[in-house]
Amino acid sequence: MKADYIIVGAGAAECVLAERLSRDPNVRVLLVELGNATLSPLVHVPKGFFRTMRSRRLAYHYPTWPLG
Repeated sequence: MKADYIIVGAGAAECVLAERLSRDPNVRVLLVELGNATLSPLVHVPKGFFRTMRSRRLAYHYPTWPLG
């Protein structure tokens, strides 16, 4: 598969970007999303967001360091 743009992640901003780029019929856009279906009700309940962020099973935890 050949693509002019590869967008990693299918959040709100990434989906809008993919949609706008793909309006041009001469541009091929590949949108990649990592994830699978989950049976956890916390994913579907807005108030459950904070618990999902602490879960090692439902969220990826990448170390970060401040710049400067």
